Amino acid sequence: MPTVLRQTSTSASPTTTAPRTTATTSPTEAAPPPPAPVASCSVRYDITDSWPNGFTANVYVTNTGNQALNPWTATWNFTAGQQVTHSWNGDFSQSGSRVTMKAVSYNLSMAPGTTIDIGFNGSFSRGNPAAVGFTLNGVRCQTT
Repeated sequence: MPTVLRQTSTSASPTTTAPRTTATTSPTEAAPPPPAPVASCSVRYDITDSWPNGFTANVYVTNTGNQALNPWTATWNFTAGQQVTHSWNGDFSQSGSRVTMKAVSYNLSMAPGTTIDIGFNGSFSRGNPAAVGFTLNGVRCQTT
């Protein structure tokens, strides 16, 4: 007896099942994917006042990337033993020469193109050169 191959099965009842077909559609043009997140930043460091063994400075940090940062954290290094003594527009901590400034409740998010002005008072005993090595959320910033 010859073997018969069927595309569909039949049941024991007199009703048979017709072969199933799947409709194919032509691919539609998909929207291009969004740009990959790019993290970048720029920084301007200004000493705005100075007195014997103390100073006031502003760090202007700009999010030049294409994604919002929420929250943000800025860091930098002092090269002559300077110490932050008080800050505004950010909560500071310092370990050796490394300063970390974190967002506060009223400025948690930095949209692309946003600049935050972080201010602080500091002390020094061996001179007061500009801070170096600025980062924003771990990404090295361009100093302007």
